[in-house]
Amino acid sequence: MGTLFDAINAINYKKKEYKYDKKVASAYMLSLFISIDPNLCILANRINSYQFILPDDLIYQYYYHAVPKGKRFLKWTKKDAVDKKRETIIKKLSEKHDCSIIEIKRSLI
Repeated sequence: MGTLFDAINAINYKKKEYKYDKKVASAYMLSLFISIDPNLCILANRINSYQFILPDDLIYQYYYHAVPKGKRFLKWTKKDAVDKKRETIIKKLSEKHDCSIIEIKRSLI
């Protein structure tokens, strides 16, 4: 049993011994992660229209054979600490004023 990052590494380093499991790394997540790299974005765009039609195994095989072998640093985007702090404030405001979070966000904009 691997992780999403094991699947990405198997694609990047052409590890044949990796056994793909769509429950661990869905084709959508593979496409999302591969599209971060500007050089690989074209590959993700080509298969994007077939994303929910083709089986996940076939999309994994496409990436395995289409992505050139090599070391890549693909930074996973995270929420900033400011965003987390803002979400906490919004949640407290919604509890205090008995409003929904969506209403609070609309009033802050």
